[in-house]
This record gives sequence, C-alpha cells and structure tokens, in this order.
Amino acid sequence: MESYKRENLINAVEQLGQSSVGREFLLWLLNEAEVFTADFPQNEKRTTWQAGRRALGLQVLELCARAGNLGVVLTAEAMYESSNAAVLEAGPDAAEL
Repeated sequence: MESYKRENLINAVEQLGQSSVGREFLLWLLNEAEVFTADFPQNEKRTTWQAGRRALGLQVLELCARAGNLGVVLTAEAMYESSNAAVLEAGPDAAEL
C-alpha cells in the first residue's frame, strides 16, 4: 500500500476512535471479520473464505494499533464479551424479567 494512502487510513481510524460511534463501528467491523473468534473449519471453501475475512480484519486491527486506538477497541471488545457472558449466565428467561 502506498505510504500516503496508509497514512490517510491511519488518520481515518484515529478519528473514528475519538467518538463512541466510531469506536462502535470499528468494533463491529472487527467482530464481523471474526478477528476475536476461533472456529473449527467446516470445509475447505468456508475455511478459505474465513481466512480472507480475518485477513482484512487484521489489517483494520493493525491500523487501529498504528492510530493509537488499539487499547480502546480491545477494551470495548472485553466489555462486549463480558456483557454477553452475563446474559448467557443469566439464561434465556432473564430477558423476560
């Protein structure tokens, strides 16, 4: 990637990290790219597709690190995971209470 394009992307990610909506977008993008998950390969085609998806997510993660937003994104991911864990521990009937 050309250096000026990379610098523009780093600046864009840095600006995204300055707002809660931007951080939410980055976290969504990383989650959709399955950067924070591990799957058992189902078949060769799906494994290849997931590898490409994850490679793009890792590039975004690298941009976050270079922009100084990595800690913010990882903290948001940890909070997201802990809130999901609390819902799972409470069980399906907890939402009805």
